[in-house]
Amino acid sequence: MKKWVWGVAGAALAGVGLGACWMTGQAFDRQLAEQIVTLREQSGIALQWQPGRSTLWRRDGEMQLVIGPAALARLDEELSQAEPIVLAFKVKGLILPLYVRNEILLDTEQGSLAPLLAAQGLKEWRLTLTSLTNLWTRDNQSKLDIGAFSLKHEQGQMTFQPLQADYSGDLAGNGYMALDWAGMTLHETQSQADMVLSQLRGSAELREVNGNWLSPQSEMALETFSLTQPQEGVNVSLQRLTSQSQLEGEAAETLSNHYQIQLAAMDMANDSDRLALTDARLDLEVRGLDLAGYQALQELSAQSSLDQQALMEALDRVLGRGLTLTLTELSSRLNGEPASLSGELTLAPTSLATLAEEQEGMKALSGLLQLSLSEGMGEAVPQLAPMLQQLQQLGYLKPQQSDLKAELKLQQGRLTVNELPL
Repeated sequence: MKKWVWGVAGAALAGVGLGACWMTGQAFDRQLAEQIVTLREQSGIALQWQPGRSTLWRRDGEMQLVIGPAALARLDEELSQAEPIVLAFKVKGLILPLYVRNEILLDTEQGSLAPLLAAQGLKEWRLTLTSLTNLWTRDNQSKLDIGAFSLKHEQGQMTFQPLQADYSGDLAGNGYMALDWAGMTLHETQSQADMVLSQLRGSAELREVNGNWLSPQSEMALETFSLTQPQEGVNVSLQRLTSQSQLEGEAAETLSNHYQIQLAAMDMANDSDRLALTDARLDLEVRGLDLAGYQALQELSAQSSLDQQALMEALDRVLGRGLTLTLTELSSRLNGEPASLSGELTLAPTSLATLAEEQEGMKALSGLLQLSLSEGMGEAVPQLAPMLQQLQQLGYLKPQQSDLKAELKLQQGRLTVNELPL
């Protein structure tokens, strides 16, 4: 009796599992058709699907993305007459109860990239996207892996290090994304210029609001960057650049945006001068930002051709509410000597037309900023010495202990420095 009961229960569970797989497969086919239409309507990119093995547990096939002139023009108007770019992929899909697991692999022998990859000996190069999607809740976890490759030509060489991007969220774009890129190098043969970027990491929270993507929170870290141009006598190097941003709703119609940037060191030199920045910090907050205006500006920034009229309307919407900018800290050491600026600026409700009028535009701004420079700045940075000396003579910089101080006040259309009109 017990064996019979367990047998019936097992058969029932197997039947439920098979039924769930069948329903998931049907949902996958339906949603794939919907996504093909949506992609074409929203981006102008055509997705062509050629089914291969299709069973209760499998959905394999070949996929092509055709990026036509209209879609390319959104990136750059000069590409509006370019030939379509075709990317071919091999797809392996595993159907599970409620879930679909896909592995999408770039086909290096098909599509627009095939001749270039063959010429560079990169047929074994891999670009893979794996994803696990719940077709009922539309939750998604995806991982993009781009392998290392090197491109050589008579003008130079580029080496691309491995890149990995992870996404966890839903199919509408609400979720969390993380990026880890080992970096790249670029060498130009004629000028002997070299660029090196290493270890870039970043993450962002993504939210879709009224058709626009907003990032409530993001962060980025770059370990090193260097640029050498021997013919120009220019050398630039950077170590450890980090940034964080937080976008928060203050009220139903306004936002606040908080930026923090830190730079361990940056050295810039040419044949005659050298400037080293160390321990650089920026802490800036913008409050009272009009939500609708901000969204409109975000949407415009994603377009290749800028609609000037729409831009002016969006800016007028932001300016019409006004905003407050708080500079908690802007500081660094220039060739070892400290410099800092802090304070607050307020923009009263205004418009582009008003700001265009010099006197009236200045009246919309008010605030107070404090500037502090080391008294040894002129000696440490000789190219600044004449200007600093002149500002001291005019009273715009006042010695105070071992520093040079300046108080910048903006009120009723007048700018004063240490109570002196500028």
